[in-house]
Amino acid sequence: MSALRKMLNLPPKEPEGGEEESTAAGDVSVNTTLRETEKGRTPSRAPAALGWAEEEESSGRSAVRKAGRVAIWLVIGLAAFTGVRTWIFPAESPPPVEQADAQAEAEKNNVPEAEAQQVAARFARSYMTWNAADPDARAEELEADLAKGIDPKLGWNGAGVQLVAQTIPGPVIQVGGKRARVRVDVRVSVVTGSGNNTQTETSWRGLEVPVAQGEGRVVVTGEPAMVGMPSAAEYKAPDVPEADSQLAGMTRETVADFLESWAAGDADQAAAPGADIEPLGSGLTLDSLDTWVVDAGSGDKRTGTATVRWKLGGAQIQQTYQITLAKVSASSASRWQVEAVTAKTA
Repeated sequence: MSALRKMLNLPPKEPEGGEEESTAAGDVSVNTTLRETEKGRTPSRAPAALGWAEEEESSGRSAVRKAGRVAIWLVIGLAAFTGVRTWIFPAESPPPVEQADAQAEAEKNNVPEAEAQQVAARFARSYMTWNAADPDARAEELEADLAKGIDPKLGWNGAGVQLVAQTIPGPVIQVGGKRARVRVDVRVSVVTGSGNNTQTETSWRGLEVPVAQGEGRVVVTGEPAMVGMPSAAEYKAPDVPEADSQLAGMTRETVADFLESWAAGDADQAAAPGADIEPLGSGLTLDSLDTWVVDAGSGDKRTGTATVRWKLGGAQIQQTYQITLAKVSASSASRWQVEAVTAKTA
C-alpha cells in the first residue's frame, strides 16, 4: 500500500484511533514489565506493538513509481487535450455516399431527344423528296445532316417525282452508345400520269431514321427505313351524365348567340365578364347549333355539350364542344353566359 501511495504522490497515511490506543497500551505494558522485574517477579509476556513500520525504498521501485506517475499524467493530459480540441474543432462528418443511379448513368449515353427529332424531321423531308429533273438538289440537302463519308444518294435510282407536305417527329428509341432511332411520320404527294392524265396522290409514310451523337451535333448515320403506320384502336367512352333539360331550354339561345358572335370575332360581347376566349379567325360562319345538352348539377357554374355546324371553305363541318356556363348577377337580376369553350373530351 505504501508503494502505491508513493507512486501516486499521496501523503502518508494517518494512524487511526485504534492504532493510537494500541501504541499506548504497548507503552503501559513495557512499564509494567520493568516494575515486575524490579520486584523479583517473572515478567508477563507483553503484547506485540502494532505501529507502522518504515520501510526503505529501493532505487528500482522509486523509478517505477516515477514512471507510473508520468504515465498517469500523460493519460490525463491526452484526454483533456483531445476533449478541448473537439470543442474547438468539431469532427467533420464524412461526405454523403452518392448512390449510383442506374437510369442517370444510362442517360449519359443517350442522344439528346429534341435535337435528334429536329435533325430526323429535316432529314426525312429531304430524303422523301425527289425529282428526276434535279437530282443534285436532294443530295445537297441530305449532306447537311449525314455523317461525313456517306453517299447522299442513299439508294435512290434518280427517277420519279415525289413531294413532301409535312413531317411529324415521333418517339426517340435510345439504343445506347449515344445512338438512337427516331420515328418520323411523313405526308407525301406522288404525281402519276402525264399530260391531261396527271394525278396527285397523297398518303402518310412512317420512317425510322438512325442517328448518333457526332462531334458537336447529332447526325444521321445511314439509310432510314420505312415502317408501318399505327392502326385504329378501340376505346370505351364513359357513360353520358344525366341531362338538365330545363336549363338547356333556358340557355340554348344564349349559346347560339355566343357562337355566332364568336365566329364574327365579337366573343367578348357575348361571353361572361372575365372570360378569356380566343377568336376563331376570318372565313368561318355559324350554320347551326344542332344540339345543346346541359349536364345535371347545381351551383353557379354548369357544363354542357354543343354540336355545332360551321361553314368553311365552301363546305360544312360539324364539331362538338364542351361549353361552361356561369351565372352572372346584376342588381336583382341574373342570367347565364358562356365562360369557356373547349373540345369535348369523350
